[in-house]
Amino acid sequence: MTQNSVPGRVDRIDLSILAALFADARISKVKLGARVGLSASRCYERMRRLEQAEIIRGYHADVDIARLASCLQFVVQVKLQDYTGARAKQFERALAKIPEIVSCQSVLGHIDYVIVVVAATLERYQEVIAELRAVSESEFDFMTFPVSKVIKSPGQGDLKQIVGRLARESAPPE
Repeated sequence: MTQNSVPGRVDRIDLSILAALFADARISKVKLGARVGLSASRCYERMRRLEQAEIIRGYHADVDIARLASCLQFVVQVKLQDYTGARAKQFERALAKIPEIVSCQSVLGHIDYVIVVVAATLERYQEVIAELRAVSESEFDFMTFPVSKVIKSPGQGDLKQIVGRLARESAPPE
């Protein structure tokens, strides 16, 4: 079994594939293969393995929703009251059903979630939070931060540099 066939492990070619996709998810398989030194079919096989290992979770366009449709964006910190695993799962299912909630991360610390909400107006934002309260069986507290400008969004960066720094920082001292 090669290192590349082990789910969750990547070699330098896999990392090159991931870095190219991170920078441009629209790159053709032919161009991607040429960039990393593989045929398009071998490149596709590696991509499928990376998908099966859930290292590649999807392919997305970085869409500026505010330019597409005039809207406001809100970063919201959420703390569930009386947190339990079951309440968290139910809350996560509830928020997944609301289209205006475009992002959610479960976090450690004083809060439980950071969500991103888009809405045409402040009033619509308040309706989204009310809808989340109605469909969620969990009571929650929240703090809202209106976004004034997006500085950096996911996918903007050099993946090889990021992974290299993370590998150096997690390596045991010599």
